[in-house]
Amino acid sequence: MPISSIDTLLACSVMVVLVLSSMLGILKVAHPYLQNQPSEYGLEVNRRLAECLLLDTGDPPNWGSGANISMVRFGLAKANSTIPFELDIDKITRLNQENAYHVSFTQVFKTLGAPDKPIRIEIGPIIDVRLNLASQINEGNHTAYGFDVYTKKSNSPVLASLHYYSILGDYVVNGTSSTSPSGAALVEVALPNSLNGTALLIVFAKVEPRIVSYGLYPFKHNSSDTLYPIGTFVKLSPLNYILTVELLYVGEEIVSAKVFTYNYYFDLAKVSDYPESESYAIPHLLDVSPMVLVVTGLNESKSFAEWVSHPQLPVDFGPNLTEGHDVMNSVSFQFLIGVNSVIYECKILVGEGREDAYRQAWPY
Repeated sequence: MPISSIDTLLACSVMVVLVLSSMLGILKVAHPYLQNQPSEYGLEVNRRLAECLLLDTGDPPNWGSGANISMVRFGLAKANSTIPFELDIDKITRLNQENAYHVSFTQVFKTLGAPDKPIRIEIGPIIDVRLNLASQINEGNHTAYGFDVYTKKSNSPVLASLHYYSILGDYVVNGTSSTSPSGAALVEVALPNSLNGTALLIVFAKVEPRIVSYGLYPFKHNSSDTLYPIGTFVKLSPLNYILTVELLYVGEEIVSAKVFTYNYYFDLAKVSDYPESESYAIPHLLDVSPMVLVVTGLNESKSFAEWVSHPQLPVDFGPNLTEGHDVMNSVSFQFLIGVNSVIYECKILVGEGREDAYRQAWPY
Protein backbone atom coordinates (compact mmCIF):
# COMPACT_ATOMS: atom_id res chain seq x y z
CA MET A 1 0.00 0.00 0.00
CA PRO A 2 1.39 3.42 -0.90
CA ILE A 3 2.50 5.60 1.98
CA SER A 4 0.00 8.30 0.97
CA SER A 5 -2.89 5.81 1.27
CA ILE A 6 -1.70 4.71 4.71
CA ASP A 7 -1.55 8.35 5.85
CA THR A 8 -5.05 8.95 4.54
CA LEU A 9 -6.37 5.84 6.33
CA LEU A 10 -4.75 6.87 9.63
CA ALA A 11 -6.12 10.41 9.32
CA CYS A 12 -9.63 9.10 8.68
CA SER A 13 -9.35 6.71 11.65
CA VAL A 14 -8.29 9.53 13.93
CA MET A 15 -11.23 11.69 12.74
CA VAL A 16 -13.70 8.85 13.40
CA VAL A 17 -12.30 8.36 16.92
CA LEU A 18 -12.53 12.08 17.63
CA VAL A 19 -16.10 12.30 16.37
CA LEU A 20 -17.18 9.26 18.39
CA SER A 21 -15.49 10.65 21.51
CA SER A 22 -17.24 13.99 21.07
CA MET A 23 -20.59 12.27 20.60
CA LEU A 24 -20.04 10.21 23.74
CA GLY A 25 -19.17 13.33 25.72
CA ILE A 26 -22.25 15.19 24.51
CA LEU A 27 -24.42 12.19 25.32
CA LYS A 28 -23.06 12.04 28.87
CA VAL A 29 -23.77 15.73 29.41
CA ALA A 30 -27.23 15.67 27.82
CA HIS A 31 -28.40 12.34 29.23
CA PRO A 32 -29.90 13.72 32.50
CA TYR A 33 -31.84 16.35 30.56
CA LEU A 34 -33.02 13.92 27.90
CA GLN A 35 -34.24 11.62 30.63
CA ASN A 36 -36.48 14.40 31.99
CA GLN A 37 -38.06 15.20 28.63
CA PRO A 38 -41.47 13.52 28.33
CA SER A 39 -41.81 11.15 25.43
CA GLU A 40 -44.38 11.71 22.72
CA TYR A 41 -46.28 8.74 24.11
CA GLY A 42 -46.09 10.20 27.63
CA LEU A 43 -47.37 13.58 26.46
CA GLU A 44 -50.30 11.95 24.71
CA VAL A 45 -51.16 9.90 27.80
CA ASN A 46 -51.04 13.00 30.01
CA ARG A 47 -53.09 15.05 27.57
CA ARG A 48 -55.76 12.35 27.45
CA LEU A 49 -55.81 12.18 31.23
CA ALA A 50 -56.30 15.95 31.47
CA GLU A 51 -59.09 15.89 28.88
CA CYS A 52 -60.81 12.92 30.51
CA LEU A 53 -61.01 14.77 33.82
CA LEU A 54 -63.02 17.48 32.03
CA LEU A 55 -65.06 15.29 29.66
CA ASP A 56 -66.04 12.48 32.02
CA THR A 57 -68.84 12.86 34.57
CA GLY A 58 -67.25 10.44 36.98
CA ASP A 59 -69.16 7.72 38.77
CA PRO A 60 -71.80 8.27 39.95
CA PRO A 61 -72.47 11.19 37.57
CA ASN A 62 -74.00 13.26 40.42
CA TRP A 63 -71.21 12.72 42.94
CA GLY A 64 -70.78 16.47 43.33
CA SER A 65 -74.27 17.19 44.64
CA GLY A 66 -73.88 15.68 48.10
CA ALA A 67 -71.12 14.91 50.58
CA ASN A 68 -72.87 11.62 51.43
CA ILE A 69 -72.51 10.33 47.84
CA SER A 70 -69.50 8.02 47.48
CA MET A 71 -67.26 8.84 44.53
CA VAL A 72 -66.17 5.76 42.62
CA ARG A 73 -64.49 7.58 39.73
CA PHE A 74 -63.45 11.22 39.51
CA GLY A 75 -64.74 13.39 36.65
CA LEU A 76 -65.86 17.00 36.47
CA ALA A 77 -68.21 17.08 33.47
CA LYS A 78 -71.85 18.04 33.92
CA ALA A 79 -74.18 15.06 33.57
CA ASN A 80 -76.37 14.97 30.44
CA SER A 81 -74.56 17.95 28.91
CA THR A 82 -74.17 18.02 25.12
CA ILE A 83 -71.46 20.72 25.30
CA PRO A 84 -67.82 19.57 25.57
CA PHE A 85 -65.94 20.88 28.60
CA GLU A 86 -69.10 22.01 30.39
CA LEU A 87 -68.39 21.29 34.04
CA ASP A 88 -70.69 20.68 36.99
CA ILE A 89 -70.96 23.64 39.36
CA ASP A 90 -71.04 21.44 42.48
CA LYS A 91 -68.09 19.28 41.43
CA ILE A 92 -66.02 22.41 40.87
CA THR A 93 -67.14 23.85 44.20
CA ARG A 94 -66.14 20.69 46.07
CA LEU A 95 -62.55 21.11 44.84
CA ASN A 96 -62.30 24.28 46.94
CA GLN A 97 -60.76 23.48 50.32
CA GLU A 98 -62.74 26.30 51.94
CA ASN A 99 -66.02 24.48 51.29
CA ALA A 100 -67.30 22.35 54.16
CA TYR A 101 -68.05 19.52 51.69
CA HIS A 102 -64.73 19.52 49.83
CA VAL A 103 -63.15 16.31 48.54
CA SER A 104 -59.58 15.42 49.50
CA PHE A 105 -56.58 15.00 47.22
CA THR A 106 -56.15 11.39 48.37
CA GLN A 107 -59.76 10.52 47.65
CA VAL A 108 -59.53 11.85 44.09
CA PHE A 109 -56.19 10.24 43.27
CA LYS A 110 -57.38 6.85 44.47
CA THR A 111 -60.40 6.95 42.19
CA LEU A 112 -58.12 7.64 39.19
CA GLY A 113 -56.49 4.25 39.69
CA ALA A 114 -52.98 5.74 39.51
CA PRO A 115 -52.36 7.45 42.87
CA ASP A 116 -48.61 7.79 42.13
CA LYS A 117 -49.36 10.21 39.25
CA PRO A 118 -49.82 13.67 40.85
CA ILE A 119 -52.33 16.07 39.32
CA ARG A 120 -53.04 19.73 39.99
CA ILE A 121 -56.20 21.53 38.80
CA GLU A 122 -56.39 25.34 38.68
CA ILE A 123 -59.60 27.12 37.64
CA GLY A 124 -60.25 30.85 37.64
CA PRO A 125 -61.81 33.75 35.75
CA ILE A 126 -60.48 34.88 32.38
CA ILE A 127 -60.22 38.53 33.41
CA ASP A 128 -59.15 40.15 36.68
CA VAL A 129 -61.27 42.86 38.31
CA ARG A 130 -59.29 44.98 40.78
CA LEU A 131 -60.82 47.61 43.06
CA ASN A 132 -59.36 50.44 45.13
CA LEU A 133 -61.04 53.06 47.32
CA ALA A 134 -60.26 56.41 45.70
CA SER A 135 -62.35 58.92 47.68
CA GLN A 136 -64.73 59.29 50.62
CA ILE A 137 -66.79 62.47 51.12
CA ASN A 138 -69.34 63.10 53.88
CA GLU A 139 -72.20 65.08 52.34
CA GLY A 140 -74.48 65.46 55.37
CA ASN A 141 -77.16 62.81 55.18
CA HIS A 142 -75.01 60.40 53.18
CA THR A 143 -71.39 59.57 52.38
CA ALA A 144 -70.21 59.29 48.77
CA TYR A 145 -67.50 56.73 47.96
CA GLY A 146 -65.47 56.62 44.76
CA PHE A 147 -63.72 53.43 43.66
CA ASP A 148 -61.15 52.87 40.94
CA VAL A 149 -61.97 49.79 38.87
CA TYR A 150 -59.38 48.05 36.69
CA THR A 151 -60.17 45.19 34.30
CA LYS A 152 -57.14 43.27 33.05
CA LYS A 153 -56.07 40.07 31.36
CA SER A 154 -52.47 39.07 32.08
CA ASN A 155 -51.79 42.70 33.15
CA SER A 156 -53.11 44.01 29.81
CA PRO A 157 -56.14 46.37 29.93
CA VAL A 158 -59.54 45.03 28.90
CA LEU A 159 -62.61 47.03 27.85
CA ALA A 160 -65.60 45.80 29.87
CA SER A 161 -69.20 46.67 30.78
CA LEU A 162 -69.77 47.01 34.52
CA HIS A 163 -72.68 46.47 36.88
CA TYR A 164 -71.89 47.26 40.50
CA TYR A 165 -73.62 46.91 43.87
CA SER A 166 -72.94 48.14 47.38
CA ILE A 167 -74.54 46.33 50.29
CA LEU A 168 -74.67 47.38 53.95
CA GLY A 169 -76.85 45.21 56.18
CA ASP A 170 -80.09 44.88 54.20
CA TYR A 171 -79.52 48.08 52.20
CA VAL A 172 -78.42 47.81 48.54
CA VAL A 173 -77.57 50.43 45.90
CA ASN A 174 -76.44 49.63 42.37
CA GLY A 175 -75.35 51.22 39.10
CA THR A 176 -73.77 50.60 35.71
CA SER A 177 -70.65 51.86 33.97
CA SER A 178 -67.86 50.68 31.68
CA THR A 179 -64.10 50.73 31.62
CA SER A 180 -62.16 52.82 29.12
CA PRO A 181 -59.81 51.29 26.52
CA SER A 182 -57.14 51.58 29.22
CA GLY A 183 -59.19 49.16 31.36
CA ALA A 184 -60.03 51.75 34.04
CA ALA A 185 -63.23 53.30 35.42
CA LEU A 186 -64.41 55.28 38.43
CA VAL A 187 -67.64 54.12 40.08
CA GLU A 188 -69.44 55.98 42.86
CA VAL A 189 -71.90 54.81 45.51
CA ALA A 190 -73.65 56.76 48.27
CA LEU A 191 -74.65 55.22 51.60
CA PRO A 192 -76.98 56.92 54.11
CA ASN A 193 -75.31 58.13 57.29
CA SER A 194 -78.20 56.71 59.29
CA LEU A 195 -76.56 53.31 58.79
CA ASN A 196 -73.20 52.03 59.96
CA GLY A 197 -71.11 48.90 59.76
CA THR A 198 -69.25 46.74 57.27
CA ALA A 199 -70.18 47.39 53.63
CA LEU A 200 -69.21 45.60 50.43
CA LEU A 201 -68.72 46.82 46.88
CA ILE A 202 -69.30 44.11 44.25
CA VAL A 203 -68.38 44.90 40.64
CA PHE A 204 -69.28 42.52 37.80
CA ALA A 205 -67.40 42.99 34.53
CA LYS A 206 -68.59 41.58 31.20
CA VAL A 207 -66.28 41.41 28.19
CA GLU A 208 -68.29 39.05 26.00
CA PRO A 209 -71.72 37.46 26.62
CA ARG A 210 -70.05 34.45 28.31
CA ILE A 211 -66.92 36.10 29.73
CA VAL A 212 -68.00 37.61 33.04
CA SER A 213 -65.94 38.14 36.18
CA TYR A 214 -66.23 40.12 39.40
CA GLY A 215 -64.26 41.93 42.07
CA LEU A 216 -65.20 42.64 45.69
CA TYR A 217 -64.05 45.33 48.13
CA PRO A 218 -65.04 45.46 51.84
CA PHE A 219 -65.02 48.82 53.63
CA LYS A 220 -66.30 50.47 56.82
CA HIS A 221 -69.14 53.00 56.79
CA ASN A 222 -69.57 55.27 59.85
CA SER A 223 -67.64 52.75 61.89
CA SER A 224 -64.18 52.51 63.43
CA ASP A 225 -64.31 48.71 63.80
CA THR A 226 -61.58 46.58 62.28
CA LEU A 227 -62.14 44.94 58.90
CA TYR A 228 -62.00 41.26 59.76
CA PRO A 229 -60.75 38.57 57.33
CA ILE A 230 -63.35 36.59 55.42
CA GLY A 231 -64.62 33.61 57.40
CA THR A 232 -64.18 35.28 60.81
CA PHE A 233 -67.85 35.21 61.83
CA VAL A 234 -69.56 32.62 59.63
CA LYS A 235 -68.46 29.86 57.26
CA LEU A 236 -70.34 29.81 53.95
CA SER A 237 -70.59 26.61 51.91
CA PRO A 238 -72.77 26.44 48.78
CA LEU A 239 -73.69 23.01 47.43
CA ASN A 240 -76.60 21.66 45.39
CA TYR A 241 -78.20 25.14 45.35
CA ILE A 242 -78.27 25.34 49.14
CA LEU A 243 -76.11 27.83 51.05
CA THR A 244 -75.12 26.49 54.46
CA VAL A 245 -74.23 29.25 56.94
CA GLU A 246 -72.22 27.88 59.87
CA LEU A 247 -72.42 30.30 62.82
CA LEU A 248 -69.03 30.48 64.49
CA TYR A 249 -70.16 32.34 67.65
CA VAL A 250 -73.09 31.94 70.03
CA GLY A 251 -75.75 34.61 69.67
CA GLU A 252 -74.89 35.75 66.15
CA GLU A 253 -77.76 37.33 64.23
CA ILE A 254 -78.14 37.11 60.46
CA VAL A 255 -79.54 40.36 59.05
CA SER A 256 -79.76 39.42 55.37
CA ALA A 257 -78.74 36.76 52.85
CA LYS A 258 -78.64 37.75 49.18
CA VAL A 259 -77.41 36.54 45.80
CA PHE A 260 -75.89 38.95 43.26
CA THR A 261 -75.26 38.40 39.54
CA TYR A 262 -74.37 40.71 36.66
CA ASN A 263 -78.01 41.70 36.03
CA TYR A 264 -79.92 40.84 39.21
CA TYR A 265 -79.93 40.48 42.96
CA PHE A 266 -82.43 38.66 45.18
CA ASP A 267 -83.02 37.80 48.81
CA LEU A 268 -82.33 34.16 49.65
CA ALA A 269 -85.17 32.18 51.23
CA LYS A 270 -84.30 30.47 54.52
CA VAL A 271 -85.00 26.73 54.45
CA SER A 272 -83.67 25.65 57.85
CA ASP A 273 -82.65 27.25 61.14
CA TYR A 274 -80.58 25.54 63.82
CA PRO A 275 -78.65 26.97 66.80
CA GLU A 276 -75.31 26.53 65.02
CA SER A 277 -76.27 26.90 61.37
CA GLU A 278 -78.82 28.22 58.89
CA SER A 279 -79.56 27.16 55.31
CA TYR A 280 -80.81 29.21 52.37
CA ALA A 281 -82.08 28.16 48.94
CA ILE A 282 -80.01 29.46 46.02
CA PRO A 283 -82.25 30.24 43.00
CA HIS A 284 -81.52 28.64 39.62
CA LEU A 285 -80.82 31.90 37.82
CA LEU A 286 -80.62 32.05 34.03
CA ASP A 287 -78.30 35.07 34.10
CA VAL A 288 -74.94 34.28 32.46
CA SER A 289 -72.86 35.34 35.43
CA PRO A 290 -71.01 34.07 38.49
CA MET A 291 -73.13 34.25 41.63
CA VAL A 292 -71.88 36.12 44.69
CA LEU A 293 -73.67 35.09 47.89
CA VAL A 294 -73.53 37.68 50.68
CA VAL A 295 -74.57 37.21 54.32
CA THR A 296 -74.63 40.22 56.66
CA GLY A 297 -75.18 40.13 60.39
CA LEU A 298 -74.27 41.14 63.91
CA ASN A 299 -71.95 39.59 66.44
CA GLU A 300 -72.78 41.52 69.62
CA SER A 301 -71.90 45.10 68.62
CA LYS A 302 -69.81 44.10 65.60
CA SER A 303 -71.38 44.12 62.15
CA PHE A 304 -70.08 41.73 59.52
CA ALA A 305 -70.49 41.01 55.84
CA GLU A 306 -69.32 37.61 54.65
CA TRP A 307 -69.41 36.37 51.06
CA VAL A 308 -68.71 33.39 48.83
CA SER A 309 -68.93 32.84 45.09
CA HIS A 310 -70.81 30.03 43.39
CA PRO A 311 -69.05 28.24 41.77
CA GLN A 312 -66.59 28.66 44.62
CA LEU A 313 -63.60 29.92 42.67
CA PRO A 314 -60.68 30.22 42.30
CA VAL A 315 -59.71 26.56 42.66
CA ASP A 316 -56.15 25.38 43.35
CA PHE A 317 -56.56 21.65 43.87
CA GLY A 318 -53.70 19.21 44.26
CA PRO A 319 -50.00 19.24 45.16
CA ASN A 320 -47.73 22.06 44.05
CA LEU A 321 -46.02 21.00 40.80
CA THR A 322 -44.58 24.40 39.93
CA GLU A 323 -41.38 24.42 41.97
CA GLY A 324 -37.96 22.78 41.83
CA HIS A 325 -37.71 19.22 40.57
CA ASP A 326 -41.45 18.98 39.91
CA VAL A 327 -41.26 21.61 37.14
CA MET A 328 -38.96 19.40 35.07
CA ASN A 329 -41.20 16.38 35.58
CA SER A 330 -44.64 17.80 34.89
CA VAL A 331 -46.55 19.08 31.89
CA SER A 332 -49.44 21.54 31.84
CA PHE A 333 -52.48 21.80 29.59
CA GLN A 334 -54.72 24.85 29.18
CA PHE A 335 -58.47 24.64 28.55
CA LEU A 336 -61.46 26.95 28.32
CA ILE A 337 -64.32 25.42 30.31
CA GLY A 338 -67.92 26.42 30.94
CA VAL A 339 -69.73 26.49 34.29
CA ASN A 340 -73.33 27.72 34.29
CA SER A 341 -72.73 29.17 30.80
CA VAL A 342 -69.78 31.33 31.99
CA ILE A 343 -66.37 30.64 30.45
CA TYR A 344 -63.39 30.18 32.77
CA GLU A 345 -59.74 29.23 32.38
CA CYS A 346 -58.57 25.80 33.51
CA LYS A 347 -55.00 24.60 33.81
CA ILE A 348 -54.23 20.96 34.55
CA LEU A 349 -50.70 19.99 35.55
CA VAL A 350 -49.77 16.31 35.37
CA GLY A 351 -46.67 14.99 37.10
CA GLU A 352 -44.57 11.95 36.35
CA GLY A 353 -45.95 8.56 37.24
CA ARG A 354 -46.41 5.03 35.95
CA GLU A 355 -48.02 5.51 32.55
CA ASP A 356 -48.79 1.79 32.21
CA ALA A 357 -50.78 1.85 35.48
CA TYR A 358 -52.75 4.87 34.33
CA ARG A 359 -53.42 3.33 30.91
CA GLN A 360 -54.85 0.20 32.50
CA ALA A 361 -56.95 2.12 35.03
CA TRP A 362 -58.31 4.72 32.59
CA PRO A 363 -58.33 3.17 29.07
CA TYR A 364 -59.76 6.08 27.04
